[in-house]
Amino acid sequence: MIRFIKSQRKLILATGLGLAVLNSPVMAKEAKASKTKVVHTTVKVSKTSVSGQVRKVSYSPASAKAAFLNSGVASYYGPGFHGRRTANGERFDMHAMTAAHRTLPFGTLVKVTNLSNGKSTIVRVNDRGPYVGNRVIDLSVAAAKQIGSTHSGTARVNLEVIN
Repeated sequence: MIRFIKSQRKLILATGLGLAVLNSPVMAKEAKASKTKVVHTTVKVSKTSVSGQVRKVSYSPASAKAAFLNSGVASYYGPGFHGRRTANGERFDMHAMTAAHRTLPFGTLVKVTNLSNGKSTIVRVNDRGPYVGNRVIDLSVAAAKQIGSTHSGTARVNLEVIN
C-alpha cells in the first residue's frame, strides 16, 4: 500500500509539473476512445520561446492557451538529427514523441491526426521548423510511426493543442 501511495505522489508531482500527457480521467477515457497513444515523458521542459526569422520570413511563438486548430502537411526527421540539440536545448531523440513547430511554445502538447487513416498521437513541441514548403509540423520517427506516415514521408494532418 505504501508503494502505491508513493507512486501516486510521483504521478501527481509529474502531472503538476506538466510532464504527464493526460491528467484527468475524462481526458484518459477520450484518448482511449479515439485510439490515441498516451506517452509519459520525464524530460526537462524549457518554457523559452524565441522569435526568429528564416529565409526572410518572421516567426513569433503563438499562445498555447488560444484555441489552436490547424491542418496541413506533416513530415518527419530522424537518424540524421538524432542526438543533435533542438531549439530548446535538449538533445533530439527520434524515438521520443516530439515535434518541431514554427510558432507554438516549447512544451506545448499537440494531438496530430493523420487525415488519410484517422490515426493520431500526442507530441510535445521541443524544436522549431519545418521550414520546407507548406509543411506545418515535423514529427520524430516514433510519432510518424504512430500515425502511419513513415512509408510516404509526409501526411495530411490536423493539429490540435491539448494543453
